Amino acid sequence: MKIPLASQYSGATIVRSSDRSITHYALDSRRCVPGSLFFALRGKNSSGIEYLKEAENNGAVAVLVHTEDIQRALSDSSCAVLASDDVFQALMNLATAYRALFPHVRTIGITGSTGKSTTKEAVGKIASALGPTTMTNGNLNSEYGLALSIMNLNSDTKYGVFELGIDHPGEMERMTQMLNPSIGVLTNIGNAHLESMGSREVIAREKAKIFHPQIEAGFISRHSIYGSLIQTLSPVKLIRYSTRDVSAIDLGLDGWQISYQGVSFRIKAVGKHLLEDVVGAIRVGSYLGARPVDIAHALEDFEPLIGRSTVQTSRVTIINDTYNASLDSTKSIIRYLSRLSWRGRKNAVLGPMKELGTESRQAHLEIARALVQSTFTKNFLYGREMEEAYQTIKREKGKERVSFTQDFEELEVMVKDEVTVGDLVLLKGSRVVQMERLIPTIEEGVALHG
Repeated sequence: MKIPLASQYSGATIVRSSDRSITHYALDSRRCVPGSLFFALRGKNSSGIEYLKEAENNGAVAVLVHTEDIQRALSDSSCAVLASDDVFQALMNLATAYRALFPHVRTIGITGSTGKSTTKEAVGKIASALGPTTMTNGNLNSEYGLALSIMNLNSDTKYGVFELGIDHPGEMERMTQMLNPSIGVLTNIGNAHLESMGSREVIAREKAKIFHPQIEAGFISRHSIYGSLIQTLSPVKLIRYSTRDVSAIDLGLDGWQISYQGVSFRIKAVGKHLLEDVVGAIRVGSYLGARPVDIAHALEDFEPLIGRSTVQTSRVTIINDTYNASLDSTKSIIRYLSRLSWRGRKNAVLGPMKELGTESRQAHLEIARALVQSTFTKNFLYGREMEEAYQTIKREKGKERVSFTQDFEELEVMVKDEVTVGDLVLLKGSRVVQMERLIPTIEEGVALHG
């Protein structure tokens, strides 16, 4: 894309032009490559204007800055300079216009409180079997991430599979305006981001906006609460899916053996919640025209992204479910692993569930009840929100069955001292807590004990 076209589509003004083409878009100066347009966005703690030199050194051919930063941009860089009163809005404008350049692309937008990434990855694999497919990279599911992902579309693309994550009212409307999804998928409604959303009903109403007036088809889990409300808000009859749509044999930590319309294949997703996400993808793939054999080939040995109940096996088996934690997903994996046959000990290492607002106390107490009823040998609880859960488990199961701390280094010592060869360890907590930091500690402790 040439500089004048980028200016036209974004609504930005050309301050200093160039005849070089823009072939890449970046919000982080470290991710600039030759041909990048760097958006100098403003964050809470820093501003992109501070990193113009680094962006240019990494290959940026143009920068888009706030109007009041023009002089600094001209002095700090030698590449093309575009300016806007609102760099964020310019990014949105550019992504919206870019999407419109490819009306032939069928786009699938996927949202929900949990399960978005797994569903997106599975849909992407099936779509890729049908034709060239562009997908959200990793978990870049914010408005910023969606904009960058959209600008990976090209004339050869047949399908676009994008993850839409929201945590404030109004975001879904802006995202659907950018993407104009042909097909929408809503996995479930939980209590993620409840603090900023206000209530589950608000979450349901906001996420339901993925089913915009021009939507071609919509899919929703049969188990999604507020399903009836969401249907009333949708302009199309929603297609419901659940694990009952397939025959599935639970292979434990090896995943599931699935049979769909007479064709069998195996996936490496652990837990019934991930099975349902894959079934949603199967139904979408079938709608797109994929035959059962196409779906089976695409999903054979499918496994979710790291941190979504992924299994790491060595002298100790770690269930890495650290990408995020909601009440529903935490209870689901606790119950699943509790029923799992296991020769050694089972340990749960849980961090807090964040952004639950007024429901936080009750949610953490529900986790305590799930652990009391579980077959876990030892429960390690971390974070202020878990203190009352700790008291509940200690009262019901005895102090030898549960430990608690608000200090991460102390948690490391606790886990390192007790986890041993042959144990199963569940790691789970909200993304901000980064419970995966314990993995090296666990492996080191097992090596010492072994």
